[in-house]
Amino acid sequence: MFQDINKPEPEEIKYWMTQINFTIHEASVALGISKRQFLRFLSGDTEAKKVHALAMQMIWILHDSNKDIVKKKSTGLKKIKIPIK
Repeated sequence: MFQDINKPEPEEIKYWMTQINFTIHEASVALGISKRQFLRFLSGDTEAKKVHALAMQMIWILHDSNKDIVKKKSTGLKKIKIPIK
């Protein structure tokens, strides 16, 4: 997904957002960062770190494999159900 996992490019992050159908708010919440910081990644003012690239790849994998993600309405936390064979 990323050419260099240590330094994801802004274009690659924008592509990731479009493939997952995330808004800026949804992407920043999923990565656990502020919208302002995420916008800095998109503009290229700040380089995204390896930990952000790995988190984006994990979200991508979960999206592609169509795992059941259940949101708890009361707390806003997410629970991932993975069947064990």
